[in-house]
Amino acid sequence: MSELEFLGALHVELLRRGGLPDELAHHLEHPEHELFQTSTVQALLAGAYDGDVTIGELLEHGDLGLGTLNALDGELIVVDGEAFKAELDCTLTRPPGSARTPYAVVARFSPGARVELTEPLPGAELEEWLRSAGRITDRPDAIRIDGQFASVHVRSVPKQTKPYQPLAAAIAQQHVVGLEEVEGTMVGFRFTDPLEGIEMTGFHLHFATADRTRGGHVLSYSVHAGSVLVDEATDLHVELPPAVGAPAHGTTLDQHEIARLERDS
Repeated sequence: MSELEFLGALHVELLRRGGLPDELAHHLEHPEHELFQTSTVQALLAGAYDGDVTIGELLEHGDLGLGTLNALDGELIVVDGEAFKAELDCTLTRPPGSARTPYAVVARFSPGARVELTEPLPGAELEEWLRSAGRITDRPDAIRIDGQFASVHVRSVPKQTKPYQPLAAAIAQQHVVGLEEVEGTMVGFRFTDPLEGIEMTGFHLHFATADRTRGGHVLSYSVHAGSVLVDEATDLHVELPPAVGAPAHGTTLDQHEIARLERDS
C-alpha cells in the first residue's frame, strides 16, 4: 500500500458521546492493523489539552500506544493492554480508567516476524536498520522494541493550567531523566510526511522499564541487544473532539521547534 492509498483509508469523524457510530463499531469487529487516534497533533501543538475520550475507552481500541493526559498531565504509555502515566519526574503510575486524554494513538498490535538486534544500535539508526531488514516501507507502522538499553533519555512535562500555552511553550518546561543500563520496552509509531498535521511525523516512541516504574517520551536511546516487532498499518481512524477542527497542514515549524527544544535539553 502506498502513502496515497493509506490516506484513502483515513477516517476522520466527530467524536460522539452517545455511543460509537455504526462505522466505528464495524471497524472494531475487524481491528487488525488499524490505528485509532483521538484528536490530531496539530490541535495538540495549538494547546488543545482537554479531551473527551477516557483511558478505559481508549483501551477498547488497542493494546499498544502512546499519548498524553488532560491538561498535558504527563506522558501516556500503553503496553500489553495496560496504561501507564509518566509523572513529571518520569516515575510511572497507573491512571484511572476515567482519566481523559486529549491526544493518543493506539493499535491492536498484530506484528509480523520478530527481528533480533544482533549488535548495539543507536536510536538514530533505527529507521535505516529496519529498512535494511525489510521491516518498514513508506507507510505508517506501530513499533515495539524490547531489550537491554545502554541509555534511554526520557521526558515528561508539567500539568498545564488555563489559558493553555502552545505545546512548544509547554515542552520548554520538560523534565528530562537519563536512564542507564536498563531493561525495558519502547512502544510507538512511525508516521510519514503526508500525515503531517494529523501526526507527529517520523518516529514517536515512549518507554517503560521492565518493572514498569520509570519511563516517558523518548528523546534518545542506545540499545545493547533486543528485538523489534513491527505492525504495518493499513487503516487510521481519527476521532475529533467537538472543539477540534479538521486537520490541515502547517505544523512543520512547530514540530521543528519542539525537536530543537528536546535536543537542547
